[in-house]
Amino acid sequence: MSVERIEKSPIESELAISIPKSEYEPKLKSEMRKYQQKAHMKGFRKGKVPMSVIKKMYGKAMLAEVVNEMVQKQLGGYLQEEKLEVLGQPIPSKDQENYDFEDLQDFEFKFDVGVAPHFEVKGIEEDTQYNQYLVKVTDEMIDDELLGLRKKSGKEIEVDSDFEEADRFTFAARELEDEHGDLKKKGFETTFSTLLSSIEDESLQEKIKSIGKGEKIRFNIFTLEGDRSEDYVRKYLLNISEEEEELEVGEWYEAQVQQVNRIAPADLDEAFFEQAFQEKVKTESEARDLIKKNIEAYYQGQTDALMFKDFQDKLLELNKLTLPDEFLQRWLLVTNEELDEAQLETTYQGFSQNLTWTLIERAIQDKFDLKVEREEVRAVLKAQLLQYMGNYGLPENMMDEYVDKMMANQEQVEKAYQEKMTDKVFEAIRDQVTLENQYMDVDDFREKIESVQKQVSAKEKEEEE
Repeated sequence: MSVERIEKSPIESELAISIPKSEYEPKLKSEMRKYQQKAHMKGFRKGKVPMSVIKKMYGKAMLAEVVNEMVQKQLGGYLQEEKLEVLGQPIPSKDQENYDFEDLQDFEFKFDVGVAPHFEVKGIEEDTQYNQYLVKVTDEMIDDELLGLRKKSGKEIEVDSDFEEADRFTFAARELEDEHGDLKKKGFETTFSTLLSSIEDESLQEKIKSIGKGEKIRFNIFTLEGDRSEDYVRKYLLNISEEEEELEVGEWYEAQVQQVNRIAPADLDEAFFEQAFQEKVKTESEARDLIKKNIEAYYQGQTDALMFKDFQDKLLELNKLTLPDEFLQRWLLVTNEELDEAQLETTYQGFSQNLTWTLIERAIQDKFDLKVEREEVRAVLKAQLLQYMGNYGLPENMMDEYVDKMMANQEQVEKAYQEKMTDKVFEAIRDQVTLENQYMDVDDFREKIESVQKQVSAKEKEEEE
């Protein structure tokens, strides 16, 4: 047996594998004898079926199987030995002869192979500049976060004036004949509570703010909280039980303010700091510093995602790789039965870009000798498990058992490996290039994130179509 490589170009080769009769015939005879010993056929005792009958009935299929096995072994061994970075998989050449496997003869099988191009990655030089987006954490953002924490630890109090959007109003409401009518005789009555901020009509909000305890106001209860469903209003505002589902009630009500409650923020004292920060801070200044760090950490993942997309866009722009397009398109058609010629152009556009990025990533991995160790894969899976479990803590031994099961799942391991390797590629680029800090207000940053997400969605939709 031999393999001859015919290099059509630096990125395409043809492999011709010769399988002479003298090399596969002994294997074929051996397989036939094994089959003869096991064969159970009407008219013959077990193991006594004549070889001529075996050859006539099964010789063609057995020959094809033996030869194909030798071809695949020879092909795989050659690719491994030559360390060819193959794109896709080898596919039969267009001029490959079709064998019927009727007769024993010398065989030759030709395969087309796409090979990854050799290149030096451009765009990761030390003097290459990229934007590093940083969200400006303002005093107002820290104030809002601190106030939220204080309210979580605060106490509910009753207030009579200077109402705020977060106040909870309790109304005693009575059904009206209509919007401008009198109270309905024997009309429906209900008592319910709602946050002032839940009332959608701003003018109605202002009216409620201006009245006091004991005063009355009219509204349509079904539109009071905006787009609440009829079922929600009947259950939570009108307090109508399921047993009374046939009960008919009107829309307009006159409501008297019975009580207004507010969560009074906790004092900035030792008890609050201990409850809110678990003894990590002792003073307001320390609390504000920690809140700032937490806000920065919250946005760090998003800013890193933006930076990674900038890396990806620029590297794809600077590294226009020459791919074996015709081969890859044939390979896609061969390996995807549902794909037709009409869909190929659109499909290949996205495929070739993804393949280019994969090759760029591999080149960066080689350049910086990036590796992912088994324990790093375990750490990724453990982090995923912790995120999934949320607040439901597991003993360490049980956690390890779950991770062991995840490590036995090859698909999960490969995804975790790729996630960690992508992180390492990102870190390698970031550490190598020059970063230009770009400070942004949180609103501008959110707009940029939204814009990028729309671009990505539009591109994905285009590829699907």
